[in-house]
Amino acid sequence: MSTLEKTINLLNVLPESQIEMIYSFVQFLSSQQTVEKPSDTESLDEIFGNIVGAVPDTGKTLKEYREERIRERYEAAN
Repeated sequence: MSTLEKTINLLNVLPESQIEMIYSFVQFLSSQQTVEKPSDTESLDEIFGNIVGAVPDTGKTLKEYREERIRERYEAAN
């Protein structure tokens, strides 16, 4: 039986007022948790640099890319 299951069994026999106190305490403990950032996390600049380098430059303008995408999406099938 897991610790959570054992705790639930104990909570079942407590009055509601005591359960509220326990809930408040657990909420407090939860709020004190700090999320540690992994040390190997890339910065936004590094991520952006990787994304930019992944798309080859074909010399098209943004407008040309947009028109091409719209044509591909909405062009009637032959």
